[in-house]
Amino acid sequence: MSKDAMTISALSLFTLLAIAALIIGWKVARRWRARASEEKWRPQELQRARLAFAEKTFKTWRPIRLIARADRGYWLNGELHLAEFKTRARGAVYSSDVIELSAQRLAIETSTHEPVSDIGYVLVQDSSDKRRSLHKVRLLPAADVIAIAKRREAILKGRVAPKYTASQKLCSQCAYRAECKPDVRDHG
Repeated sequence: MSKDAMTISALSLFTLLAIAALIIGWKVARRWRARASEEKWRPQELQRARLAFAEKTFKTWRPIRLIARADRGYWLNGELHLAEFKTRARGAVYSSDVIELSAQRLAIETSTHEPVSDIGYVLVQDSSDKRRSLHKVRLLPAADVIAIAKRREAILKGRVAPKYTASQKLCSQCAYRAECKPDVRDHG
């Protein structure tokens, strides 16, 4: 091999190593920024918690069939604490958020046999100004989640008549409005 060929090979190797170092450095910095950003929103009681999972799906078939995708779970003092992230126009928590976290709790406890706290967190990011608000919520007992699921099933099978919301605004934003035909029904 000539001296010029060896120089070119050495430069190529150096270039590849430099590119690899840049990629690794970029990934480490990105991970560090994500961790720092996540730790900022955590409430005081979860500051010492360890991330157990992110964006993980849990499945159970008993006592009801349930598939739940949980945003975050944190280990602290021998139990999991759940957090749900939402982006919406208002920094409010809705009963559907509590139901969602409660269903996640049931699916996780049933499928993993790990204890899950009856307190959950909803982090709402304002869709316009990106401000975040954190809300602590008490989760529903398993019996209530099961009752909600069974009622939904009965409604879908036509065995039980649905109740329409008293809130015209909530009704007007519902994804099932076309099938529901709420305009021909009483909202109270």
